[in-house]
This record gives sequence, structure tokens and C-alpha cells, in this order.
Amino acid sequence: MSSPSPAAFESEIGARLCAGDLSAAAAAAAACRRAWPDVPAGWLLGSIAALMGGQRESALALAEEWLRNRPTDSQCLLQKAECLLALGQREQALEAAEAAARVTGEVPAALDAIGMFLVQAAEYSAALAVYDRAIAAAPADASLRDKRAVIYRYLGHFDLAAADFQAALAVSPADPEALKGLAELRRQTSACNHIAAMEAALSAAPPQSQQATTLHFALAKSYEDLGEYCASWHHLREGNRLERARFHYDPALDRSIIERIVAGFPQVEPPAIDITGESPIFIVGLPRSGTTLAERIIGRHSQVHAAGELPALSEAVFAAAQQGASSGPGSWLELASALPRLDGEIIAREYLARARTRRGDRPRFIDKQLPNFFYCPLILRAFPRARIVHLTRHPLATCYAIYKARFQGTFPFAYDLEELGEFYLGYRRLMAHWHQVLPGRILDVAYEDIVSALEPTTRRLLEYLGLPFEAPCLEFHRNPAPSTTASAVQVRQALYDSSLDQWRHYAEQLGPLAARLASGGVPVD
Repeated sequence: MSSPSPAAFESEIGARLCAGDLSAAAAAAAACRRAWPDVPAGWLLGSIAALMGGQRESALALAEEWLRNRPTDSQCLLQKAECLLALGQREQALEAAEAAARVTGEVPAALDAIGMFLVQAAEYSAALAVYDRAIAAAPADASLRDKRAVIYRYLGHFDLAAADFQAALAVSPADPEALKGLAELRRQTSACNHIAAMEAALSAAPPQSQQATTLHFALAKSYEDLGEYCASWHHLREGNRLERARFHYDPALDRSIIERIVAGFPQVEPPAIDITGESPIFIVGLPRSGTTLAERIIGRHSQVHAAGELPALSEAVFAAAQQGASSGPGSWLELASALPRLDGEIIAREYLARARTRRGDRPRFIDKQLPNFFYCPLILRAFPRARIVHLTRHPLATCYAIYKARFQGTFPFAYDLEELGEFYLGYRRLMAHWHQVLPGRILDVAYEDIVSALEPTTRRLLEYLGLPFEAPCLEFHRNPAPSTTASAVQVRQALYDSSLDQWRHYAEQLGPLAARLASGGVPVD
């Protein structure tokens, strides 16, 4: 019986990958390599399946074996870059991506893939250069314009971002990403807005589609700018409903994880001997609570480098959980149970190895990965000299700001008010527990204090960090570092207080959430 054709193998592997059946995809890729060793699908898709399954070394080996005889295969070079980045080998990953960009020619789709990788790696200048090439090759491709505009937004080049979004609309007048991008760049007014175009695009979009979701969020922002709060809430509710329907999320699991962590740390032992000499700064909290503002204030200090949102700590924690075990934790609940036993030295070593190329060359660096609040005792176990800054904000202001930001699945609790309230209560319980068992080790900073009393709050913050006061910290909006958060536009402006009470326009709609928080012991008045 003859083997399936290469096309049949590629179709089967792709279908298995789409279905999430990684073991079957890997088996089909292996069969393809045996039957057709000169066909790239078995190697490339096999590497993708291995990487998706967490088998990073195996994924890299497959990519490198194919490249041994075909060193100019741009797709496989980019896959090699993905594997190396996943392994924490950032410099080598960027070299592989640069090699892919050199050999790929002026093929828009290939350049787009390389550009997206460089954005993922936070190499925004390099990504811009790649998208410049892609747009020169395909000037009528609106999606390429949208992606370059987003990079310009990260870098604070808002006029260039607006020009790209406008160019995308010239090609595709109903482009949801361009319409939403323009709405987010500037406050909409009755004289200058894109509401009519958005409403028309929404009427034409499939009701349950990503395009409809994007347009609902864009309209919510636009109507809020115009003070039409009922219309804003309607679109916000619909956008969140559509986004929530796209993934599975079990809020009870998050609460169980938090309860298991709390139970695992009834007390915290004194910090171990400092083996690194490092004193990293961790900014933690919920999204939209002022964490980006705090990062950019501290990041203006001459002794501090803002490294952004690093995945290094969670990766280091997982690596420590695998040490000495026959297999790693099979679930988040198992990992939560393992946390109290983890070795701080292993976490420190693994963390620094992964953060090395992002920590900068200044004495101190900031890690602003928000969910690091799960690991506060482990941070201090690994780095006894670390400082943890926890940003707080009025509960309803925080929850509303989260609800109106589309994170595209990053924070799965964000799209349903009841689930958001449950997660908020769990988060508050965990932070209260850390303050109890780590007295004086975590500094709470209220977003409202930053807005209403910038200088005294900044002085208090720097004193806790052991840093002398420097006036440039007060000019956070002049910080040239990229910002990829939902606050990318706001943090490049001087302080304003209009967002403090924005949630009050929706007090009636937020009533059930307020009642749930109050019944859980969180004051909302």
C-alpha cells in the first residue's frame, strides 16, 4: 500500500494542529518525514506541533535538521527563531529572524510573519523595517497598514499611526481595526468621529464575528467620548459578550488556585541568603490599575531600566517545579500546590537567564508582568533584595476599566461582570494574605494618589525602592520607551483626572457587581 501524498500528509497534520490534537499531528509529521524526507511539511509542521506541545528542544532539533541542507528556507528559519525565543535564547532567535528577513525576498505574507515575530520579541524598530518592505510590496494591503500603525502607536508616533490607519480605510473603508485604531488614538468629538462608518461596518459584519466584536468596542469608546453613555454601554456589553463566547474559562478554577496558594503559605520564612546581588523591581496588580503609569515614572530614573512585561518569572517557577520531578505539574492546581516547596535559588537562576537580554544595562530593572502577584513569596525567596510595588485603584473604577478594554483573551475573567467580580475578590484575598505574611515587604500605591499628588507619591515610591529622588520621574509622559498596553496613548500625556470617576456614568449597570464586591467584603463607596 503506497504512502499518502505530501499534500495529503500536510492536510492531515494541519487539521490535527487546528483541532489541538498535538500527539496525532506529531505522529503524522513523523510519518511524513519517513515517507517523504525531502518534503518540508513533515519537518516544519512537526516542529510546530512539538513547540505547541512544550517540547522546545525537539522542536528546535527538527527545524535545524531541515535547515542543515536548506539553510535559506525562510519559513523554517522563522520557526527556528520561534523555538529559540521559547528556549530563552533571545540573541540567537533574533539572528534567525534576521536571516529569514534577508532570504525571504519581497513576499508580503512572509514579511508579515517575520514582522509579527519581531513584535512578539519587542523588537519594534526591526519590525517597522520589515513592515516597510511588506507595504512597499503590497501598498493596497490594509492589514499590513494596520499592523504598522499599531507599532507606531507602541512607539508614541501617533500621527504616523493615524496616517496608516487612514491609508487602510482608503483601501478598505469598513476596516474594523483601522476604525478602532483611530478612535483610540484621539478623543472623539461631535465634529470629528467615525461613528457613522463604524455603524455601517457593524451592520454589514457577520453578527458573531471578530469584526463585529472589534466594532462594538470601538463604538463603545466613541460614544463614551461623546457622553452618550447608554449607547456606549450597549456596545460594550455586546462586545464583551461576543469575546467571552470564544473561549472556555472556569472562574471556580481561579478561585481554587488562589485558595490553594493561600493555604500553602500560612507563614513565610525569612528571606534566604542573597546569591545574586540583584534587586529587581516587580510591579504587580490588575490591568488598568495604573501599573503602566507607575512603570513609566520609575523608568525615568537614571538607575532603572523598564524591561516591560516579562514572562520570565512564571517560566522560572515552572522550571523549578520540574526540577527533581519525573514530570512537571500537570495542571495549574498542581502547580499551585507545588509553590511552597520550590527552591528560590533555582527560580533566581532560571529567571535571570530568561530576563538577561531584556534587563538593560542599568543597576536596577522593572518587571511589570501583572500576574506576578501570584508569586510574591517566591519573588522574595529568589531575590531577598527585590521590591514589590502593588498598584491599587477604586474597585469599580478598576473593574470598569478592565471591562471596557479588549485584551483578546489574555485575561479571560475580563468579559463577564459576574466573573470579573469573582476574580477581583480572589485577587484581593490573595494580596491581603501576602500583606499579612510578608509585612512591610509590599508597597501599595493608589492610582488616585499618583493622579492627585504626583510628587509626594513619587517620592514615597522612590524611597521604598531605595532610590534618590530625580525630577525627570515627574515627567513620565516624556518617557520614550515603547508601551504596548491599553494605556499606550494616555501615558504619553500629562496627568489628568477625568478617568477617576468615569465608572460613575455606569453606576446602575455596575450595580450587581458593586453588590457582589460589597458582599465579599470589598467596600465600593
